Amino acid sequence: MSKSQITFNKKEREKKKLLKKQQKIEKKEFNKTNNDKGKSLEELFAYVDEHGNISDRPAIKLKEGESPSMSSNHQDDYSFGKVVHYNTDSNYGFIRDNETQQSIYFNDRLVGQKLNLNQKVKFKFKSAKQGAQVTEVLIEY
Repeated sequence: MSKSQITFNKKEREKKKLLKKQQKIEKKEFNKTNNDKGKSLEELFAYVDEHGNISDRPAIKLKEGESPSMSSNHQDDYSFGKVVHYNTDSNYGFIRDNETQQSIYFNDRLVGQKLNLNQKVKFKFKSAKQGAQVTEVLIEY
């Protein structure tokens, strides 16, 4: 009588191997269906403005012979937002633009009036060397 070539240990190792393989396939399928990572290509782009600041929006294209100060694309119309941060000691804060979600710096001296936290405002802003700054604010009621 000859002994079987497949011993008990070999069978057990083969079962474990198949079980691990099956678990790996299930995990791979689960990760495929629940993948919320990754961004679209447009979200990965970063732009540099004329002052060297990194932004998520492309620079405004200027016509030949036009200077950046002549371009008043976002200066003519008001943007809407609300005050998301305000330092009462130093009288400065940030307004979050409702449309672009960009935070824009303001100071009471630049604005000409005191603003409160979570106050809805209508504002104009300009790009400066340090970033965007509010130039004019109207309070919404």
